[in-house]
Formats: sequence, C-alpha cells, structure tokens
Amino acid sequence: MTTVHEHGFADFDDFVARTRPGMLARAVMYCGRREEAEDAVQEAYVAAFLHWGGLREPRAWVAQTMRRKFARDAGRWWSRWRHTELELPAPAAAAPEEEAAAVAVLRTVALLPPRQRQVLIMVCLEGLSYRQVSDEIGISVGAVGANLVKARQKLTVLLGLTPEPGDPGDPLVAASPAGTLIGDPLAGLLRRTESWLVAGFAEEAER
Repeated sequence: MTTVHEHGFADFDDFVARTRPGMLARAVMYCGRREEAEDAVQEAYVAAFLHWGGLREPRAWVAQTMRRKFARDAGRWWSRWRHTELELPAPAAAAPEEEAAAVAVLRTVALLPPRQRQVLIMVCLEGLSYRQVSDEIGISVGAVGANLVKARQKLTVLLGLTPEPGDPGDPLVAASPAGTLIGDPLAGLLRRTESWLVAGFAEEAER
C-alpha cells in the first residue's frame, strides 16, 4: 500500500516535471546563461522539497525562491551574455527567424544592469506590482519605477521598438499584470522569447 508520504513524493516529482521548463525559461530571462539558470532552479526545487508538506502555492514559492537567489547573488549571477555559454534548445517547430529574434532579445536584455533587468522581468513577465517588487527586493516604489523606465527606454532603442503612448513603464503608473499589457511591444517580445525558451526546454525534457 502506498503511504501518504510516498504520495507526497510522487506529487513533487509531477510538480517538477510540469513546471521545470517554465522555471528554466524564466531563470534564463533573469540571468542570461543556462548553467546559472539550472543551478538556481535546482536550488529552488531542493528548497521546495524540504518544505513540500507546507506549501500552498508551490509554483509561486519556487519562483520567488529563485528570484531571491538571483537578487542575493547579483554580482556573480548577472554577467554579460555570451553565445557559447547559452546553448539553449530550440523548439523543433520554430522557424530560424524565431530563434534569431529570441536570441537577440536575450542578448539585449543581458546588457541591462542587474537591478534594471530584475525589475523589468518581475513587472513585465512575473506580473508583479511596483509595491510587490519594492517589498521583495528592498527598494522604494519610486526606485522600482525609475529602474523600469530606464530598462524600457534602453531596450526600446536597442531592439528598434516604437514607444507607445501611456507607456506602462511610467513610474507614476501602477504596474499591471504582464498579461494585461495589451499593445505593449516590449512586453510582447519578452513573452514570445520566454515562450520560445519554454517550448525548447519542454521538448528537451521529453527527449
């Protein structure tokens, strides 16, 4: 007979299998390098395993643990993107231009200073509010907005995007969940890049 404890382990294994491609993709968006992304994700899952019985929202808990790891080790984890170190699995169905676009976005985002990149990903991909980002990383709400504006301005120029009226990066405007940034070209690029990463990691896991 299978015990409740064993069921817990089975549930954890299933949780890791279902969520790991997405966690790896998000980690790569944060740090720009696969090796560091895998280390951070592995550490977060180990921590989740140790607390498994008490986690009500394990996906959110693992994501937050991973973010805190990157924030704590920013000087060591955030480094300039180098193609030879990325080695990302491309989805089989993806066109070459999709891969080129995703790599270009990753390479450009990696040029941002650590704090700007962290705030950008937390707001535009994690869907966190300015207040949530402020509380988690220990900076003021105004500093969150200022870092987001700087990041968006740099990427808009470097990626050749056209700024939209009422840019959600305005520090005086409360952040919206990433899914509601309709018409925001930068948020759209970030989401498409992450989706490309998720598909690649999922296919790699199946193989």
